[in-house]
Amino acid sequence: MEPTFSVVIPTFNRAQLLARTVQAFLAQEGVSLELIVVDDGSSDPTLEVLAGFRDPRLRVLRQPNAGLAAARNAGLAQAQGRYLLFNDDDVVPEAGFLRAHLGLHQRHKGAAGVSRTYIPEALGHEPFTRFWRARAEAGVRGKADDAPLGWGGFWFASLSLPLKLAEAFAPFRGYGWEEHELGWRLWRKGVRPRLVAGARAAHEDRVDLDTMLAKARSMGRVAWQFYRLHPSMRVAFWTGVHPLSRAYKRWAYPWARAESLLKQRDWEQGAGAFGIYRFLLEAAYTQGLLEGAA
Repeated sequence: MEPTFSVVIPTFNRAQLLARTVQAFLAQEGVSLELIVVDDGSSDPTLEVLAGFRDPRLRVLRQPNAGLAAARNAGLAQAQGRYLLFNDDDVVPEAGFLRAHLGLHQRHKGAAGVSRTYIPEALGHEPFTRFWRARAEAGVRGKADDAPLGWGGFWFASLSLPLKLAEAFAPFRGYGWEEHELGWRLWRKGVRPRLVAGARAAHEDRVDLDTMLAKARSMGRVAWQFYRLHPSMRVAFWTGVHPLSRAYKRWAYPWARAESLLKQRDWEQGAGAFGIYRFLLEAAYTQGLLEGAA
């Protein structure tokens, strides 16, 4: 008998955090599942940790390091459930998580369910952590259950959809836009993302400014790959590759000013820190856009 959910978790060198996520899924009640963990060439004790779970619902796939898209695609190829749920290895679900996703799909046929993730207080209250918590949760805070999230609302850190509607991720070179590109294809097929407010999960990703600046810069470069797959006006303005967008961003977010701010970070303790963080991330993304154009 097919499981209700195939949960696909890609992982790379996060054995202990992965263990908490796997344990939380295996503890879900009231919904049948298969749990497919795709180890993307980890060199830490990931395989040893997974071997400690003696549960027939858990399957472990091993591949040489090929990136997040390839790992998700490998899990997708093995999925047998009625619904597919992509979940990152640092997104730890609370009780009732899968029941909430199932309820969404029973109410809205052919929809995609976006989990209600949050950054737990245990990750700290450093200035950038507080900024990132506010930014990451802004898109869903205060929204009702089943709220539509629009064509840019797909978030594959934790997202479910009917398996028959799932498609493979495009393996972009570099970090960024893979999730949005697949979301764009799903939207054009008629799949609409909705918030599953009852599917709460702690997103236990410890971030810092330097890491997120590098990711933003990579996203700027990868934006061109997204646009080349979907050369439309909407995607051009969405990604910022349109000449008018690039001209504005070059003027509004000069990298020279960003470098000056990064040399002296005493502003991080001030009242305007959140605004400066936003500027820096936009400047890094803009720099990536300009590099990609070249």
